[in-house]
Amino acid sequence: MLSVLPDGVRLVVGVLALAVILVAELIGRPLRLPQNGRAVPQDIIPEARVQGALQFGFEMGTGVRTFMPTSLPHALVVALLAIGGILPGLLAGLGFGIGRATMTLLRSGSRRPELWDGALRVHLRMVGRLTAAAFTVTVTALLLHFTSAVLG
Repeated sequence: MLSVLPDGVRLVVGVLALAVILVAELIGRPLRLPQNGRAVPQDIIPEARVQGALQFGFEMGTGVRTFMPTSLPHALVVALLAIGGILPGLLAGLGFGIGRATMTLLRSGSRRPELWDGALRVHLRMVGRLTAAAFTVTVTALLLHFTSAVLG
């Protein structure tokens, strides 16, 4: 793979950056990182269930609106830069898109979206910590694989 930085340097910088971001997430204090800061209006989702979910995904995916209550998308970028390669990038994009679409479709499919929103607000820190823990396990496995490929 072509890279500006040697594999070892890229790995060390990536691991350090990931550690800072993930520790902040796991203790429930996400870092304030660069973002557009404009949320997708809540009214687009209920108006047209599938179309609203697709519009939401398009606006988030293209960066038109990127309000993020978590720094995990930034951690994903750091991990991808540390690991490198087109396949991890494509898989990460696919996973991120599926995750965002699933959340939106679940909300729009609920009988009372306002209750769904309320439950999310109540449990947002726990959801954030669980997501950060799952992300940490996944990225650790990928980095261990990458490290063994670099060193071995």
